[in-house]
Amino acid sequence: MNKKTMIIVFLVLIMISAPVIYVQGTLLSLENQVRQYLITEKNLDEQTIVSLDGVFGKLPVFSVEVIFADEPDVRYFYTEKNGNIIPLHPSPKPKGYEYKHK
Repeated sequence: MNKKTMIIVFLVLIMISAPVIYVQGTLLSLENQVRQYLITEKNLDEQTIVSLDGVFGKLPVFSVEVIFADEPDVRYFYTEKNGNIIPLHPSPKPKGYEYKHK
């Protein structure tokens, strides 16, 4: 390979990996923000949080799916807006179901 080809290959690799790195970094940061929000502002014990998973999707583009130990069949979603963590919709349940973590 000559020098010009190596430079082109290197630039293509950077162009491919940059968006992936950006998305993964943003999701990791949002997961940490949601964890801190739930622990500090909602006064939840960290043991009640079964999982926190960053989600890259439609609108909002970045959100976090949270599953709690006392409600393992419900998925709660949170996102960040203007520096604040806001809860989104939980997964749908039958009419009259009482959600524990609104």
